[in-house]
Amino acid sequence: DNAVPNQFSLTHVPSLSRVLEGLVPHRFDIALVDAALVNGAGAEAVNRIHTIDPGLAIVVLNEGQQEDIASSLIRREVQDYIQRGQVESTGLGNVLRSAIRHQRLQQKLFYLAQYDPLTALPNRSLLRDRLAQALERARRTGKSLALLFLDLDRFKSINDSLGHESGDRLLKVVSERLVRCVRSEDTVARLGGDEFLMVLEHVSVGEHAALVAEKVLRALSSPVPVGGIEVTVSASIGVATYPRDGADADTLLKNADAAMYRSKEKGGNNYQFYESEMNARAYERLALESALRRALTAQEFLLEYQPIYSLQSDRVTALEALIRWKHQERGIIPPAEIIPLMEESGLIVQAGEWVLRTACRQYRSWRARGLPPLRLKLNFSARQLWQDELLGQITEILQEERVDPSCVVIEITEGTLMDNSEASLRRLRALRDMRLQISVDDFGTGYSSLTYLKDFPISSLKIDRSFVRDIPTDPDNSAIVRAIIDLAHHLRLRVIAEGVETQSQLDFLRQHGCEEAQGFFFSRPLPPQQVLLHCLGESAMVFE
Repeated sequence: DNAVPNQFSLTHVPSLSRVLEGLVPHRFDIALVDAALVNGAGAEAVNRIHTIDPGLAIVVLNEGQQEDIASSLIRREVQDYIQRGQVESTGLGNVLRSAIRHQRLQQKLFYLAQYDPLTALPNRSLLRDRLAQALERARRTGKSLALLFLDLDRFKSINDSLGHESGDRLLKVVSERLVRCVRSEDTVARLGGDEFLMVLEHVSVGEHAALVAEKVLRALSSPVPVGGIEVTVSASIGVATYPRDGADADTLLKNADAAMYRSKEKGGNNYQFYESEMNARAYERLALESALRRALTAQEFLLEYQPIYSLQSDRVTALEALIRWKHQERGIIPPAEIIPLMEESGLIVQAGEWVLRTACRQYRSWRARGLPPLRLKLNFSARQLWQDELLGQITEILQEERVDPSCVVIEITEGTLMDNSEASLRRLRALRDMRLQISVDDFGTGYSSLTYLKDFPISSLKIDRSFVRDIPTDPDNSAIVRAIIDLAHHLRLRVIAEGVETQSQLDFLRQHGCEEAQGFFFSRPLPPQQVLLHCLGESAMVFE
């Protein structure tokens, strides 16, 4: 905040035209605009000032009868307005400083919403906007454009062996090299992880994109010093061009992604142009979807249960049900591979009912054999949450299996809450009225609004494993975890950490008041026949 001036040097300009003539970006911190100067064209005047210097804070000085003008302007780029003659010099200075702080905060929030904090490249949101504009220019001018979808080869092994700090350093170097491979009018964006996208405008179909792809591969081939050693990185690149490979952003992105996977299949460190036969991959997905449908009736699914521990008592307090697919040819297929396909196909609704009934039936069996009344956690997708018959279905299954609703926890992601917040609120309140508990999964992974924590009937938050992974060695992740725990406790919510794998992570979480945790440090997901022994053995050890 030291950058905000304590004293101001004022430059008086008598007319709007003189303002626009003399306005140089970054020369001024704030503009104090007389409403009379812009009367009749206030919005246009403010817009013109803001266009010349977007970082300039603006305060409107108005007469009482012009309050409607000032009020309308403050809904635009104006930070504040004040009444003439009602503010002393000291008060005016406070208003100006507050407006500057507000403007800088707005700029910072705008930047964080559109740029990747690690590499400073445009993020997925800004990329979509720029790609839409580039396509509109291409349609208007009849020019072509190309998309290059890049995925670093074997980055995970580098990240795992050298650590995430070294991995982040490598990503920064890669992003700098990618930017140097393109022109100023082109866009390089980071989609997330080790995925990047380049938008090349005004290209000759094939030729220019191929030259840039080759330039990228050469640029990445130079060793990068990270973690005390020199690392050589390469990339798999998929290329799709407009209009040949698609007329809209979604089609082009999908086809560039397909070409990138073809590049990976060829061993990486190469580029591939999209070809229509690459859609064979889509047919493979259809075949997998068909096999999923058969699996639901052929009883090829099974559930495993991961224990969740109290960090105060070291006892098992809950069990999370996790679906697995026992494929006849591929063996056990984990949820990360099958859940997205189930979501897309709608099979998640049928599978979700099976999970609910199977888990409740198993829970009743365990209780009959002496299991304490632990909480049973079930993951619900957005599709499941919105089905009309959900409440009746849950009521029927709980009654048939004689399971106390207060022992069942419905776990949903932040995205499920935010997609349709009003409808979400009504549905979750209905579930709460049935005495079910609601937990938010993967907390902190991308939704900035925290209003729902106050308004929604939530009982607990689960800290995403991406934050837990690097505590306590990463100060940023450590600060985030502490903040989530403090926030949850202020709202009287229980906190669960997932992905706990080390004693140091456990010690950090326990020190900062996290109530529960799960992860390989405690136990991997267990088949049903091992759960009872695991939990009763733990209880016996605690109570002996």
